[in-house]
Amino acid sequence: MIERAFGAEARRRIEDAVRAAEAGNTGQIVPVVVLKSAGYPEARYRGALLAAALATLVVLALDPSFRAVNLPLVQLGAGLLGGLVALLGPIERILAGRAELDLATRERALRAFYEHGLSHTAEGTGVLVFASLFERRAVVLGDHGIHERTGEAVWRRAVGALTSGLERGDPASGFCEAIAVCGEELTRHFPRPSGGGPGNELPDGLRASDR
Repeated sequence: MIERAFGAEARRRIEDAVRAAEAGNTGQIVPVVVLKSAGYPEARYRGALLAAALATLVVLALDPSFRAVNLPLVQLGAGLLGGLVALLGPIERILAGRAELDLATRERALRAFYEHGLSHTAEGTGVLVFASLFERRAVVLGDHGIHERTGEAVWRRAVGALTSGLERGDPASGFCEAIAVCGEELTRHFPRPSGGGPGNELPDGLRASDR
């Protein structure tokens, strides 16, 4: 799925967007995409329990004299089926719940921030632009240097641009738009000095992984 959404041309566009966004400042922008932020085993448990409960209600409603000794077999079969159905993407998202999807995406983004060296830039100007495709969610995180000057409003604008791209099926454009928003803010607060300033500390290309 990642390769379909981010082919060679899309990756080139994102890399070019990072170069352009960093051209006038000393910021370090890193775009990251993952297929899925977490495994959500609770979604399968909930699917199994709901299916078993529903099967119990249906059986007892249709046949009140149904032998109780056979009921566990019905519940087991329904539970197994419910657990399998919960593996379907749309069903899994519903059963996992909005709060859990938000939390998992945020935690995975925070891990990516440290994995890709954004906490070690010379001026604390690392910015992570992160998307998780299964959850259809985005996170933008700025290191201490830039975050102290911008607050959350700019990051929300960048998240909105990236999320919009995910929703319309054009995540590459969403990344480019979010990166441009971050670049504008970095240039406002950390313009590149006439002497050049720090070099390009982190690679500009998109990092992609299944988890």
